[in-house]
Amino acid sequence: MAKTDLADIACSIARTVGIVGERWTPLILRDLFLGITRFEDLRRDLGIASNVLTDRLRALRDHEIVETRVYQENPTRTEYVLTERGRDLYPVLTMLLAWGDRWLAGDDGPPLSVVHHDCGRVTEGVVVCGECAAPVTADNVTWHPGPGGKGGPGVALVGTRLAPLPDGLPSAE
Repeated sequence: MAKTDLADIACSIARTVGIVGERWTPLILRDLFLGITRFEDLRRDLGIASNVLTDRLRALRDHEIVETRVYQENPTRTEYVLTERGRDLYPVLTMLLAWGDRWLAGDDGPPLSVVHHDCGRVTEGVVVCGECAAPVTADNVTWHPGPGGKGGPGVALVGTRLAPLPDGLPSAE
């Protein structure tokens, strides 16, 4: 069976996973959010092969998730900095962290704590409705087709499980 390029699937989850779903990429993003921005520091922290790190950083740059900035002129040295597109992945990482803390932390507890600057308390990722700010869970939402939805590889049955949007309700954009 031919491998389907996730970018060709009419699904935002598939397209996102196609870019950031490779096993090293979320860890590279974690380190960038923690302020580790230089190639050698990333390589050393992750214990990743240089060629693999080069490939992942190139893909992140190609998708405008990171950009390079010169931090030293002679010799020229660059660091990797998250773009707006990259910073927008922060909630994704915090939700992965929250899930891992809940289900995989073990007896010692979570390996990281996230402290919210505004209140000074340890916090975790929570998904809330963009309209009313109430928590969003699998039990209190329904999924409906969006304007970009279409059939094809990777969504063979999805369309059969979605109810049309109620009359007069605009799709989220």
